[in-house]
Amino acid sequence: MESTPELMNKTVSEKKAVTSVGFIALTIASPVMGLVLLVPAIPEIVEQFSISENIGQSLITFYLIALGLGQLGYGIASDRFGRRPILLLGSLFFGIGSALILLANSIEFLIFCRILQGLGAAACLSMGRAMIHDNYVRAEAAKHMSTAQTIQSTVPIMSVLFGGILVEFLGWKSGMVVSAIAGFTILAITIFKLTETHKNKLPNINLGEITTAYSSIFKNPLFMSFALTCGMQSGMFYVLAGILPYHYEALGQSSLQFGLWFSIMPIGFFIGNFINRRFLVMRSIEIVAFSGSIITLISMVILFAEAYAGRLTPLSIALPCGLFGFGNGILISNATIGAISAAGKYAGTGSGFTGAWQMFAGASFGALIVVIGGTYNMLITAGAIIGISVISIICLSYAATHRTKL
Repeated sequence: MESTPELMNKTVSEKKAVTSVGFIALTIASPVMGLVLLVPAIPEIVEQFSISENIGQSLITFYLIALGLGQLGYGIASDRFGRRPILLLGSLFFGIGSALILLANSIEFLIFCRILQGLGAAACLSMGRAMIHDNYVRAEAAKHMSTAQTIQSTVPIMSVLFGGILVEFLGWKSGMVVSAIAGFTILAITIFKLTETHKNKLPNINLGEITTAYSSIFKNPLFMSFALTCGMQSGMFYVLAGILPYHYEALGQSSLQFGLWFSIMPIGFFIGNFINRRFLVMRSIEIVAFSGSIITLISMVILFAEAYAGRLTPLSIALPCGLFGFGNGILISNATIGAISAAGKYAGTGSGFTGAWQMFAGASFGALIVVIGGTYNMLITAGAIIGISVISIICLSYAATHRTKL
């Protein structure tokens, strides 16, 4: 095989890219790990602290709210100061918040730890996405986002399975040891290995600049189409993660069995991301994302029909949720990069808002679904996601017909 300087340089570049995407995958995966490792433990936490199911669900809600609020601030701050210092701060918060949960002896302190953990996770999530945008152009960024999320999607699979085993044999706090290790690992790599990826920093950050940044992205219909879709669809993934433990418990499933059934959804997400790279060779990110939203709609129509007919079983819940995960895997990477690219020089701000909207959607819709139908009403849950999928289809139809080359 012929060896040329061009080929050698390309090989070196590809190796650097793999290393970079691998680290970014860890930063994106850790917030999901912090969320999902606790999911199998919620019924046990409810019992230990003698709290209601709604308060138990709030451990998901408070985490998502902190994850959302943090990204709003981190996004614009990273456009000014760079991605690296924000990631340093966030990974420190995430590691400390996870470790402090091991000391929790009251529900109030546990909620405080979840908020601190969520604030740290916010930096990891938003900076990971922003760094992909910094390093690659639009189409390549979508492919690398899929690679990162393919790696990242193994985390909820392993977290739910591993989390179920840990809860079963070592108690509900044990999963947070893994989260703490992940947080401090990101901190160490950021300190000793990571170089700054954002070169064109904003000259200053003040109220006027913040207003200009958010005004710019909110007035951009292409950005809003992608961001709203990404946020709502990701939010529904978190809604299912928070509500499904109660459904499986009602069907007589243990924490370990729940982990096995629930893992089908992140497996679907993994497959969707893996296939997405192939689709992007043939179609634009708008068309591929549109296809993903159609799949999520079909999946929830099936689940709604099963619930309406009174035929809910562990398998009849798991299979439509797996299809939903598959559609999300195809959709999310493309919608995320579409939004961040449309944000232009305010890419960090765009990444922060997109991530924040994901969390707010998950927290608010999840809380609303629980208030309206309780934790066991699958008709309400599936019906809400059907409505979200229809809105996503409308948004992506606009994006596909108004797309620009960014």
